[in-house]
Amino acid sequence: MSVYTTDVLIEGVRRDDALAWLADAGHHRAILDGAFDGLRETGTGCFELDIKSAPRPRVLTYTFDRVDEEHGGRRVHVALDGRRLKGKLHYSLRTMKPSTNTLITVHADFSGNGYLLLAAESLGLKPRLDAAFKAMTANLAREVGKLKG
Repeated sequence: MSVYTTDVLIEGVRRDDALAWLADAGHHRAILDGAFDGLRETGTGCFELDIKSAPRPRVLTYTFDRVDEEHGGRRVHVALDGRRLKGKLHYSLRTMKPSTNTLITVHADFSGNGYLLLAAESLGLKPRLDAAFKAMTANLAREVGKLKG
């Protein structure tokens, strides 16, 4: 299993405001825009993401799943799927001090066809996904940062 994690501190935006923004599936295009090599919206909160990496380009589907507020946490879940690549992504929100600051963590877990996934990552998929998730957090900081009030 491969794991990718990156986070961003958004100052001046409360956690509940950030969660409300992320809970709207229509806002996810702004998070993904420019992070991948191609982006096609197939429905509200559903996208096909093009990833150009060796040994061959891939298409990853991103499907908004649900908002989870159990156990005192705040998470937004997304399903990821592609040829020989399956995973889940979640946005985890935490209140930081002062209470008007929010830390958003983007966490993705991939499972795939064992050795084929490891081979694809070693041939260029891993750095491409790292860059994509970092671009997503930059987009999150920009878009959620607009909620400052």
